[in-house]
Amino acid sequence: MPPPSGEPANLTYIGNVMTRIHATTRAALLLAVIVTAASCSDANDPSAPTEGLPPDALAPSPAITYTGIPFGPYALYANTTDFEWGPAPFTTSLDNAGYPNAIVNRITAARQQRHRLILAMTADRAYYITNGKFDLAKWKSRMNTLNTTTIKKAVADGVADGTIVANKLIDEPEIPQWGGVLTKPMIDQMATYAKSIFPTLPMGITHGAGGFKWRSTERYKVLDWVGVQYSHNYNNGNAAGWRDEVLTFARANGVAPAFSLNILNGGVRDQTGSWDCPNTGGKGTISTYCRMTADQVRSYGTAAGPYGCVMLMWKYDDAFMAKSANVTAFKDVASLLNSKPRPSCKRP
Repeated sequence: MPPPSGEPANLTYIGNVMTRIHATTRAALLLAVIVTAASCSDANDPSAPTEGLPPDALAPSPAITYTGIPFGPYALYANTTDFEWGPAPFTTSLDNAGYPNAIVNRITAARQQRHRLILAMTADRAYYITNGKFDLAKWKSRMNTLNTTTIKKAVADGVADGTIVANKLIDEPEIPQWGGVLTKPMIDQMATYAKSIFPTLPMGITHGAGGFKWRSTERYKVLDWVGVQYSHNYNNGNAAGWRDEVLTFARANGVAPAFSLNILNGGVRDQTGSWDCPNTGGKGTISTYCRMTADQVRSYGTAAGPYGCVMLMWKYDDAFMAKSANVTAFKDVASLLNSKPRPSCKRP
């Protein structure tokens, strides 16, 4: 029997109808109605318990496109999903998100915020040292922790839509802390191994300002990109000359160039003995080293940034980012790089 016209089908009315139904059928129907009513109530109750997403569960991906050369500092993220600052005008960051446990959540969060990522899947040098030397087996073991179906799909999707720009295999292979055993063929071997897990992900390394001259008689055959970080004291502030040296190196090695600025320790070094850093951006993080000025950030960033597949800065710092002159410089560099065609960090 239908309810009277215009009257909602509530439990009271249904109960009246059910008095005419056989007792067994009535009980079954009443149970179904109660369950249905409870479900509808929970669906609209923000305090109702919901099924939790498993770790690294992917949210639906919005349709997105990215333009311009990615620009931003190391360590812009405060945690897996939230930024320390901004992120505008920054469009990228290089971070380790506590991999492998948080990598999928980081990719999802970046995509939702239209932010691009330089991954560092195997950061933390201490993991790969045995008796004072780099241990390739340990590095591979760490890489293997990311070899899961969920992570591989998240990375492949991120590369495909542009959310993920590249991955850094290792930092500054030229420094003695690696034990003197690294070579370009070994780094190519690392790139090959990583590509066996993530075949579409550009693999690269990073150097200090002059580190690209390391093992100059060897050539990369597999590595996709090499990042080099500028400091004023290299070539006495001639960033354009340094850039051209890096571009020559990149062509000789068949890699895509990437650039970075050492904003915290890459200003004019204080050799006075007092470490006051006059006429600079302030004291750096190491004795006698000084921060870049806003003019240097702008000048060096615009000299090098348009020629690489990414433009980074080492690293995020509350005080440095808080200066209005620095913020203006960041915006100027970002505006220039956003106007450029979207590049690739894949091996040319």
